[in-house]
Amino acid sequence: MRKRLPRPLRKRALTKGRAFVHAEKRRAFAALLIAAATATAGAVAGCGGPPPAQAQPGPQAKMERIGHSPVPSVVLTPTGARRIGIQTTAAAVVQAGSPVTWIPYAALLYEPDSSTAVYVNTAPLVYSRYDVSVQDIAGDRVYVSKGLTPGMRVVTTGAEELLGVQNGVGVET
Repeated sequence: MRKRLPRPLRKRALTKGRAFVHAEKRRAFAALLIAAATATAGAVAGCGGPPPAQAQPGPQAKMERIGHSPVPSVVLTPTGARRIGIQTTAAAVVQAGSPVTWIPYAALLYEPDSSTAVYVNTAPLVYSRYDVSVQDIAGDRVYVSKGLTPGMRVVTTGAEELLGVQNGVGVET
């Protein structure tokens, strides 16, 4: 058996009736929708995609003729260089007065015709390909007899990507 409410409470409950219950359900549902929309917007905004203003960033590299060089150089944007993770090191002299320099093996690129090349950082964000003559390879060192001078900054990380740009992958001409 149902217990009856005291008269003042019973009257208030009767006057509110079904409209009161429906209004409360609508408010709760609206609050739930707002909470879900806020959570979804936060999750989508942090999904790792580029911001809307950078949806079409454009090419991160292009080929340009720099100076009097017959071979075009790879010119990267700061973002492109950061994405590739370019690292360089200086070519070192083997012996004072010797024309032979050494570079890390990671800097050496092999062409299909078995020729060898390296990329040299000739200016900020500008990388030029130099053909080199390998005299010897010992461990992680490559001894180069022609093509480099001591102090030239050779690319040790990212050279393959620069070669890809030079061969037409992701380049603006």
